[in-house]
Amino acid sequence: MLTTRSTKRDRSTFFNTDLLFDILDEGKPIGTLVYDKKKYAAAIGLNGRDYTVARSEDRHDERLYEALIRVMSGGEKPPANPWALRDSAGRSLALGERMKQTFAVSRGGESFTLRKLKRPFHLFREGSGESLGSVGQEKFFTRTLHMNLPRPEFDEAFQVFLLTLVLSLAMQDLENASS
Repeated sequence: MLTTRSTKRDRSTFFNTDLLFDILDEGKPIGTLVYDKKKYAAAIGLNGRDYTVARSEDRHDERLYEALIRVMSGGEKPPANPWALRDSAGRSLALGERMKQTFAVSRGGESFTLRKLKRPFHLFREGSGESLGSVGQEKFFTRTLHMNLPRPEFDEAFQVFLLTLVLSLAMQDLENASS
């Protein structure tokens, strides 16, 4: 099972607002996650490999007032802008698109749904009701995040990608609640 812990900030990152995490495998550090909460993007380093998580296109989600103007004027809904997990060569390894409080996730030819059941999010195969594992915060009063998915089937990069989707949802909900 993969877990995270907050990384201690040094002088160069003291005033940075990014969320910094160490990624642990059974307590041993295997990588880092730097989550940019302003852009809803992340840089992942795992076992010497680098990955990025960002929107497919560099545009923001449709805001409420923009949706209202679109509906009143009869305009078309903008195309989807999913998050993409990319390797250092820029190849897209997985996509995740938010649908209310869940995510539609695709990897290769497989499709999944990441949805919240009580505290953590659970991953389901498309059309199946059986949970494959969970991602997120297990208990309310802890800062530890976990990725509890079967290892041979789901590699570390994909599991951390799912965690960044959960972080993006939480950050968007916080932003919407404050405005």
